[in-house]
Amino acid sequence: MDAPVHTLIQVSDNKLKEIISATAQDTQLTTLNQVTKTGWPDTYKQCPPLIREYWNHRCDISEIDGIMFKGEKIIVPQSLRKDMLNRIHTGHMGVEKCNHRARDLLFWPRMGQQIETMVGQCSICQERRNANTKEPLLSYTIPERPWQVVGTDLFTWSEQNYIIIVDYYSRYFEMERLHSCTASAVITKLKAVFVHHGIPEHVISDNGPCYSADEFHRFAAEWDFEHCTTSPRYPQSNGLAEKTIQTAKRILGKARADDKDYYLGLLEYWNAPVDNLKSPAQLLMSRRLRSILPITAARLQPQVTPQHVLQNRRGACQYRQQRYYNRSVKALPPLAAGTHIRFHHEDGSWQPAKILQPANTHRSYHIQTEDTPAQQATPP
Repeated sequence: MDAPVHTLIQVSDNKLKEIISATAQDTQLTTLNQVTKTGWPDTYKQCPPLIREYWNHRCDISEIDGIMFKGEKIIVPQSLRKDMLNRIHTGHMGVEKCNHRARDLLFWPRMGQQIETMVGQCSICQERRNANTKEPLLSYTIPERPWQVVGTDLFTWSEQNYIIIVDYYSRYFEMERLHSCTASAVITKLKAVFVHHGIPEHVISDNGPCYSADEFHRFAAEWDFEHCTTSPRYPQSNGLAEKTIQTAKRILGKARADDKDYYLGLLEYWNAPVDNLKSPAQLLMSRRLRSILPITAARLQPQVTPQHVLQNRRGACQYRQQRYYNRSVKALPPLAAGTHIRFHHEDGSWQPAKILQPANTHRSYHIQTEDTPAQQATPP
């Protein structure tokens, strides 16, 4: 790399000066810079003990305008590492996501261990860990391209209503606050997102009031997308949207507990690689999004991830998950029209109903209860 450092690192002038100053005052990095310029010794034993932990990376280390690099990644001075750890953990992601995010941009010895320690000692993360519950696994067909299939759902957090729209290809999601849960309000938010990313071919939602309204059916017809519904009281059947809601709630809760801006948490989630692939932002937009972490200009350049790479890796991941999960499940036979059943009501009781016909989503049926019109349900 021979470009000026201000074109390589996308940070404010003050932060750039801070990195340069901290590097100049870091004894280990000044020794590393000196050895890099004069030449590394022939053997590990001849290497100064202070920088031996960089020995295996010696071919990738360089210096530009007072900042040390390992390839395109900034080597963070000792005095700034705590601040960078806090920035990496802005969205309170888990160890794996924080490690992926950090290794994409930064470098220093034992960085992964320090990230693991930081996350493990974070009281906010420990208080909001996922419960050890096992939910039914419903694998979905991986779309052929970004924003072809999206899922949407509503949720409430801290007495505020929100809508989630998640892309099934990239797992990128948008989250918007709702002032009401009417079909009109939901449609307005969906339109605002669709004009930015395009109109998807398929929109998956539950069969709740706002999505089952005639107004929403007209919206689907006018905007030319197929609307697929799942059971309103069986959120797992809209699994990706439900999983994304849990992610969104964790981001909101941890941001509030840490007195941070949750938008920065969203930004870090969008930039964090998923399933050993690129990040949601890269899979959807073919680029990383600039955030509060320092990053070289080269890392912000667009780069398309071939479709077959995502299909193969995510397909293999789904297969492993299914194989593990299916060891403890039993497949249920399909239900014919006219079959009398009992379904799990929202009040916790099991009420009688009759199967009318299969719905357009896996393992869901349109049912007729004794005192209500036809509705959609997923029998246990």
